[in-house]
Amino acid sequence: MALSPDGSRLYAAANSKLSMINTATNGILTTLPIEPYPAGLALTPDGKRALVTNLFAVNLTVIDTVNDAVVAPIELFADRFRGGFGRIALSPDGRSAYVANTANQVLAIVDTAKPAADSLMMDMQPEDIAVAPNGRTMYVAGCKNFCVTGTIEVLDTASRMVTTSITVGSKPYRIALSPDGARAYTTNLGDPSVSVVDLANSQVTASVPVPVEPTGLAVSRDGGLVFVASQPTGTITVISTVSNTVRAQAKVAGNVREVVVTPDGRWAYVSTLDAVLAVNIQSLLGG
Repeated sequence: MALSPDGSRLYAAANSKLSMINTATNGILTTLPIEPYPAGLALTPDGKRALVTNLFAVNLTVIDTVNDAVVAPIELFADRFRGGFGRIALSPDGRSAYVANTANQVLAIVDTAKPAADSLMMDMQPEDIAVAPNGRTMYVAGCKNFCVTGTIEVLDTASRMVTTSITVGSKPYRIALSPDGARAYTTNLGDPSVSVVDLANSQVTASVPVPVEPTGLAVSRDGGLVFVASQPTGTITVISTVSNTVRAQAKVAGNVREVVVTPDGRWAYVSTLDAVLAVNIQSLLGG
C-alpha cells in the first residue's frame, strides 16, 4: 500500500490489480490491471506516478496517477535469479528510485527521468530501503550470513559507497525513518522486535518487543508514533517514540500485513488477505 502525498488516495496492490481508494469515503475509485504477485509499491513525491514491482518480473510497472492509466514500464535487469524485485524507495526529488532484490543481493537504481536502471551489488540480502529527507544518504536493511543479527548499511547516494554498517535485530524486514531523518526503525522477524536507531551515532538505542512476524511498519507524520502490523496474530502495535514503549496494542483482523498512516494522523490503513481496513487512530489509542 501507499498513500498519495496529500493523503487523499490510498493505492493498494493485490494479485494482478491495483486499486485506488478515496480516503474521504473509503470507496474504490478505480482498479487497474497489473502483473501478478506485486512485491513493492511507491508513489513519486509529486504523486503523479506509482511504481510497482512484481516478484517474477524484470520490469518496473509505472502508473500515471493523473489519468489512472498503466504506461510504459521501466526495464530493470535479469540477474542470477529472474525477478526478485521487492521494496521501493524514492529520492525526495523523485529522480531516483531504489529497488531491493533480496535473491540476487543487488539494488536496482532507477533514473526515473530517462528512464533507465543500473545495478548495485551488495554484500548482504537487501530487504527494504529508506532515503534520508535530504536525499544524500540511503539506508538498506537486510541480512548477512545467517542473520543472527540484522544489518543496516548506510550508503552515500552520490558515490553509491557504503559509509558504515549498523547492527540491528535478527532478520530485519522493514525500515522507516523519522520525519527529521534522525532515527531509523526496523521491524525484525527473528526477535520479534522493533529496533530504534540513532543515526547520528549509528547505534541502536532501544529494542521494543512486538508480536511475531512484524511485517508492516509506518511512522506518523509528526514523528510521535510508530505503527507495527504483526501478521499471524492480526495485531497493530503503537509505539511512542518519546519513551520507546508500547502505547497501545489491538487485534484488528487475521493475517494483517501492511500499515500506512494518513498525513493528518487520523487513520491507519491495514491490509489483510482480502481487504483493506480503515482503523481510527484515536480509538486505537483509547481516546
